[in-house]
Amino acid sequence: MPFIDTGELFEIGGVSIHIGINTFSLLMLMISIVGIWGLVAAVKNKNLLAVLFSLATVATFGFFAIATIFTYGYPDLGH
Repeated sequence: MPFIDTGELFEIGGVSIHIGINTFSLLMLMISIVGIWGLVAAVKNKNLLAVLFSLATVATFGFFAIATIFTYGYPDLGH
């Protein structure tokens, strides 16, 4: 499945910024980053169950974010 262009959002310095299917991978990457923040807090509090769930969150969302970027590519924002 290629990058699906849903339209132009805005233009910065002659470069049109578009949004599409790869936005989903960026959202998953942000969730993974928040999971890392939760993992650090869980380790500081020595909460084993929270550490396990945080590790699962980071592994799952991080894997799918990276796999989606590698499979579908990152959008070419120069067109």
